Amino acid sequence: MRSENAKPLLEVRGVQKHFHIRAAAGRPAGTLRAVDGVSLTLGAGETLGVVGESGCGKSTLARLVVGLLEPTAGSIHIDGGDIWEPGAAGAERRRNFQMVFQNPSGSMNPRRTVGASVAEPLQARGIRKTDDEVARMLTLVGLNPKMAARMPHQMSGGQQQRASIARALIANPKLVVHDEAVASLDISLQAQILNLLVELQERLGTSYVFISHDLAAVQAISHRVMVMYLGEVVETATASVFAASPRHPYSIALRNATLLPDPVLENGRSGLVLRGDVPSPMNPPSGCRFRTRCPLAEARCAAGAPPLRDTGDGHLVACHFPDAAERLARKSAVESLAEAFA
Repeated sequence: MRSENAKPLLEVRGVQKHFHIRAAAGRPAGTLRAVDGVSLTLGAGETLGVVGESGCGKSTLARLVVGLLEPTAGSIHIDGGDIWEPGAAGAERRRNFQMVFQNPSGSMNPRRTVGASVAEPLQARGIRKTDDEVARMLTLVGLNPKMAARMPHQMSGGQQQRASIARALIANPKLVVHDEAVASLDISLQAQILNLLVELQERLGTSYVFISHDLAAVQAISHRVMVMYLGEVVETATASVFAASPRHPYSIALRNATLLPDPVLENGRSGLVLRGDVPSPMNPPSGCRFRTRCPLAEARCAAGAPPLRDTGDGHLVACHFPDAAERLARKSAVESLAEAFA
């Protein structure tokens, strides 16, 4: 992980991605605010975990970071250079990114062998003799090099995902974005893939953005954690600090939905659970976007959006209540007492 004074590898500055939706039967035209002012940094050899419910903008952010989508506003820099600078400079910077998708079978060409799919990033750079490098990468991700001759459907889901990781790493990118990369695997395979990613990062020094709705997986692999809600960042902290004391009500609710192996942490958290669905990004609530589901919401939460503020040690939280965790704990204790005497 980078030192505090090191220049970041990746800088995302105030990025927005808005989609204009045409009118349809029973639905007016409007603007879908998928990502709405996200900023982040990532150092060389570091993993940033991005967590949130479906519909919070995580996958759109992933595609923005790797250059599959161009931002409506804001900028994305790698090594200080804008990835959307016109001409060859921007195109070359975008080559530093690769992506691993949730469904490996859907992201690999079913008509090409596994080896041909893994070799694609090298061939895109004009390299024609790729057999040796493909064999090396398959070995590195724990696959028999002979599997290069197989078709994707002849491999298990875990083997397909390992091959997808090999393809992402074969051209030595500086950053790989993993978009729900373990979500389609069973729990034992998830653990194997997470361990593999950590080992590969230690060996190759590649930076990761690891996107998931699974907070436990995010905390297991990440150096820092960033929580998104309805297109915005609501909290970011180091993984250890976040695991011990999330401070935004939404983050606390996400943690409460995940069983903790530490009984002290499990017994000491508030009883807040998420209720309702994420509001439409075409019509987000005024002020704090989480207020419609937050038990602490007051009039000022609707009047203005809270800024992302440093609450100490680089722990950033976007909430009008700096003591939200303590308020929720007291509220939970009062409700439990009331239930006991009901």
